[in-house]
Amino acid sequence: MFKKLSVVLAALLATTVAFAPSASAYEPNGGGTFNVPRPWGGASKYRIVEHVERAIRNTRPTVDDPNPVIMISSFLFDRRASADALIAACKRNVSVRVIMDADISTKPAEDVIKALNGDNPVRSDGTPREPSTGRCGTPLPGSRTSDPLTDSQALRSMAAPTDESATWGGDRSYAKKCEGSCRGRGGNMHSKFYAFSKTGTAKNVVMVSSSNLNYGGAALGWNDLYTIKNRPVTFDAYRQIHKEMTEDTRADDHLRQYRDGPYTHRFFPMLRASKSNDPTLNDLNRIGCRSAFGRTEVRVSQFYWAKTRGIYLARKIVDLARQGCRVQVIHAAVGVDVIKILRDAARRHQITLYDSRWDFNRDGNKEIRTHSKYVLVKGTYAGDRTSHQVMTGTANWVDGSLSRGDENTLNIALASAYWDYVANWNNIRNHSRKFPNRS
Repeated sequence: MFKKLSVVLAALLATTVAFAPSASAYEPNGGGTFNVPRPWGGASKYRIVEHVERAIRNTRPTVDDPNPVIMISSFLFDRRASADALIAACKRNVSVRVIMDADISTKPAEDVIKALNGDNPVRSDGTPREPSTGRCGTPLPGSRTSDPLTDSQALRSMAAPTDESATWGGDRSYAKKCEGSCRGRGGNMHSKFYAFSKTGTAKNVVMVSSSNLNYGGAALGWNDLYTIKNRPVTFDAYRQIHKEMTEDTRADDHLRQYRDGPYTHRFFPMLRASKSNDPTLNDLNRIGCRSAFGRTEVRVSQFYWAKTRGIYLARKIVDLARQGCRVQVIHAAVGVDVIKILRDAARRHQITLYDSRWDFNRDGNKEIRTHSKYVLVKGTYAGDRTSHQVMTGTANWVDGSLSRGDENTLNIALASAYWDYVANWNNIRNHSRKFPNRS
């Protein structure tokens, strides 16, 4: 009897090791997460990247999700803790799928590529090869080196995986760099999203951010991240787009848009994007300046704002002020024509304008600035006189951001999200300089 009981207990213990209990105390916080860059931030610099890393560390096989998936899309990648977390997740039997821009050449990114692609049985030209490593970069039996995939082999390993069983290896994981944009012609892979089939007690989790997994995203810029939980429609949309990016499936002329409750997700490129079909301009055109709250309030935090697209969006922002909206703008990198429009409007007291840039090391480059790209609306939107809207994502207000590069944007029709973002906007404003400066 005791022998049988020991066998049963051993079996239960084995199950516990293979499948972590889902009754973990961890569940990612939903809603907005924001960092505070140096010199003000201290540990709060890392709020966003640590939020993502904690979700990675808490993704593991469970009875109800025995084959969990993590999908990452990051324009920049130099954070060691992120790389270590992704490799460890792979070793826990999580399918880790990472897409990066082609210009990334950091040691953490290279380590992720070597770990996830060592057992992928194809070369970059699609021809078969013998795996260089075991699962997740572990050395093959008899290997004399702990790094069996060389730098050149790592580069050649990043084929476009098209079929999990054929090209992703036994660990069901891969890393891929996109030459130019994944789904476009030219441009860059500029998307930033982090998706989890399950992390902790939450399923179908998607995080949309302006921040990459990099030092600059934490220390040099104000960034935002919004976490959506338990939304299978949203998760499936990102899974589909990530797969198309993986396979270099070209986008067409149409806007890829998914609505899921209060969330509207858009994916670019939209190859023939123009002023006439610009979704951001169309959103701004839905704003009315008289509302149940009085004057509709419009707040903008924008990193890169320039050229033809930047000019017509700046003119629309100023036009909203002329119509009676209360418009407040925080900017960072702004083109000459755009800054003239904004400053002229500020001098006429039509808008309130703030410059977020600081050159603390006195090298001539303003290294600290807002990196967020969002618009907040409280008032009338699409006929609703009591609306609260957040429009965020990765796309800068500049030519080509919608028609060439991989970008993702998120509109949120929730008062809770609005107030999260207003608090962040106020914090950035409090660390910015008003124009004109009357002190």
